[in-house]
Amino acid sequence: MNRALLKIWQLLILLQRIHSSMEAKFDFLFEDERIFSDCREKPPGTLDISSLYDFTNTGFDMSEDGVTISGYTTVIWDIQPTDRVEVAVSVQYYDRGSWQPTILNMVIKDFCKVMFDEKQMWYDCYSKHILNAAEVNRTCYNVRGSQIKFERYTVHAVISSGVSIKNGRHSMRFIHSAYDQNGVVRPNKICFEIKGEFKKSSQ
Repeated sequence: MNRALLKIWQLLILLQRIHSSMEAKFDFLFEDERIFSDCREKPPGTLDISSLYDFTNTGFDMSEDGVTISGYTTVIWDIQPTDRVEVAVSVQYYDRGSWQPTILNMVIKDFCKVMFDEKQMWYDCYSKHILNAAEVNRTCYNVRGSQIKFERYTVHAVISSGVSIKNGRHSMRFIHSAYDQNGVVRPNKICFEIKGEFKKSSQ
């Protein structure tokens, strides 16, 4: 092997080990047994999660172990099967009576393509527990009236981060946007928040 190429490989392996050693795990403890809440100061015309899901047949039970989910949710978002669903997530920290932005932000350009990707942060606490995965993988959020059926499970939200996260109250804001085949965003965006506390995991 070329000596220069060997050095590059050694450097890449070293950087990967450094990244792994710096990465820490954080548990997210939900504040509300219903998990979801409306967005604060959401843009005009933006809808809340009740325009994405019908939770009539979904069970939420909070105990010392966390929130247990059962039943099924029905998708009621009025978009088209050919639309691309983009999800933007931003994390805020509650400090001295007000919500402060953090550097923890991400945009998933085509959520439906990676919804069941085992490497994604939401897989273990969401997608893994969907009983009709093959159907949902096909319909995603794009088919109004489709169902997402869950096995009964207790949500354990664990986030791995190379960035330090303060212990304390946080809010994760999710904005779902649908784009038509011409790349034009539809006006019925969905915004909701999940509030809770981050604590460094003991695992």
